[in-house]
Amino acid sequence: MGLYGAYDTYMSPLVRDWPILLPMVAVYGAVQVTAQWIYPKVFGTAFQKLARDDQNNVIVRTVSVFNGLLMVGSAVCFVTNLRDHGYVLDTDVYREIPYYRFFRVAIVAYFVWDIFVCFAYKWEAQWKVHAFASLVGAYLLSFPYSDQYGSYFTGMFELSNVPFHISSIIRTLRTTAFSSLATICDVVFAFMFLIIRVVGGSVVTFRWLQLMYKLLMDTRSDDKVVVHDEASIIVSMVLLSIIQSLQYVWLFEIMKQGYRRFVVADDSNADDQVSVSKRKKKE
Repeated sequence: MGLYGAYDTYMSPLVRDWPILLPMVAVYGAVQVTAQWIYPKVFGTAFQKLARDDQNNVIVRTVSVFNGLLMVGSAVCFVTNLRDHGYVLDTDVYREIPYYRFFRVAIVAYFVWDIFVCFAYKWEAQWKVHAFASLVGAYLLSFPYSDQYGSYFTGMFELSNVPFHISSIIRTLRTTAFSSLATICDVVFAFMFLIIRVVGGSVVTFRWLQLMYKLLMDTRSDDKVVVHDEASIIVSMVLLSIIQSLQYVWLFEIMKQGYRRFVVADDSNADDQVSVSKRKKKE
């Protein structure tokens, strides 16, 4: 039940936005092909000696960096809209944010490309779940509704990925000249992940779920339709809950990796130094 039928809810966004959607899918594909062509020339044997999976990993992460930088525009839309409303999340879910349409559609194109990559390269199930949930969720939001909340996830979330992918690219290529940059990116990513995805994501997700639940209940209790489509909203609520839950799983993984990289590595280095000192004393 809703103010609009199935065609308006599920087909109209595609019919309306395909002049942006299809070219952007092609753009992401073009970035991927360009990276495949240019990396062997730029990095030479450092790239060519990598296993095929590692080469694909570097290329895919390059596209993700491109998307993260592109979505800076979406983050600007979110921050600007938040400032214009006194730094309070808006409750008018059907009010569009100026200039946000391009980014709303571009992120759908990115997840179309992401789905292809997940299955083409046989990535783990959690990445496929994330890509599928993100694609369906982003497409349903392109009705459009919830721009004020969607721009946070398309903008701030994707922006936080940039240092993570840059660090991974550097470490995969084993470019020692940029090892310090990789470490800086790791620290920046950990901070951004905690603030943007865990803390901020929890707040925005809870606020949006609360708002959607209220609108759905108002529709039921007052016998007055106030939403465009109940089914798409419920699906979006489930998918966003899954995506936000994945952030907590990944937080745990980040903490484990950070412990191995910084704490365990420091302990190993200290043990090595002690061993060297003992050998020198014996000599």
